[in-house]
Amino acid sequence: MKFNYFLSAVLLTALILNSVLPSFAQEGVQVYDKVELLVPVGEKINERGVRLRFLADELQIEATADKTILKTFKYADIEDAEYSYTKNPRWKSGLGLGAASILFPPLLFIAIPLGFSKHRRHWLTIKTKTDFAVLKLSKGNRKLVLPAFETKTGVPVHGKGENK
Repeated sequence: MKFNYFLSAVLLTALILNSVLPSFAQEGVQVYDKVELLVPVGEKINERGVRLRFLADELQIEATADKTILKTFKYADIEDAEYSYTKNPRWKSGLGLGAASILFPPLLFIAIPLGFSKHRRHWLTIKTKTDFAVLKLSKGNRKLVLPAFETKTGVPVHGKGENK
């Protein structure tokens, strides 16, 4: 009987520590789900579910499925960011075109099918000298992600299109 109480107490303590300790280890880290990263695969563009992790000095883009870190941007390296509420990311002008044409020229031709969408989406494009990311934000989290991005990085997010 005493063993069962002891075992129950140990398991309960382990459960509590398991749920509390990660939050202490992650103090100051802001995490946002319901984000998709546009990923070129051959001649197609796939949308991959990701999580944004704002750490002390870098932004990590982590795959939600397997927790793999897909991209990392040091805040000091981020040169520009653009938000748009449009049917497709801004490939044909502005930041999207510059990033896509310099870093991945075939992406311009691949991205054309994205323009046939009937619904507008919330897009965030992040650019450094050597890399870029095009993110599709959910309606609910974009009002949280954009201010967090500006606060953590110190880079203003330039808005294009309607602000819904």
